[in-house]
Amino acid sequence: MKKHIIPAVLLILALVLTSCSAGSPAEKKEISMYDLCAAMKNAGANLADMSYASSEDENAEELLSAIADFDYEKVESFFILYATDGSKSADEIVVVSAKDSAYTGEMTALLRNHLEYRTSLYKTYGPGQVPKLEKAKVFSEGSLAVFIAADDAPQIQNAFYTFING
Repeated sequence: MKKHIIPAVLLILALVLTSCSAGSPAEKKEISMYDLCAAMKNAGANLADMSYASSEDENAEELLSAIADFDYEKVESFFILYATDGSKSADEIVVVSAKDSAYTGEMTALLRNHLEYRTSLYKTYGPGQVPKLEKAKVFSEGSLAVFIAADDAPQIQNAFYTFING
C-alpha cells in the first residue's frame, strides 16, 4: 500500500507545481503605483504640466469615474496623470490595476472607449491634439490596463514594461 501512496503523492505534487504558471510580471509582484507613475512620467520628455490623481485620494471612485464607468469593486488601485490645462494638451496616462486579471479585458475596453471619446472631443475643441490621440497606446499586462496619450507614448510604454519587469 505504501508503495502506491508515495508515487501518487509525488504525481499530485508534480501536477500542482506544473499547473502553476509564472504569470506576467504585473501579476508576480506587488507594484507600487506611485513608483510606476513616476517612472512613466519621467520617460515622457514632452509631457505637459501634469496633475495627479490616484486610488489613495479621498474621492478616488469619483475621480476614476471621470475616465470611464469602471465597476469600482473590481479595481485594486489606479493612477491618472493628466494635463493640468486640458485646453492646451491631451496628455494623459491612466493605469488601472484590477483585483483579478479576469477583469483586465473589461477595463482595457473601457480605456479604449475613453480614447474614442477624447479623440472626438479634441476634434472639435483642440484639433492640434488629435494626432497625439491617434497614436495613443491602450494595452494590458497581467492585471493592469493602461492608457497613454502623449507625444512620447512609445517611450512611456517602454518605461512601463521596464518598471514591471525590473
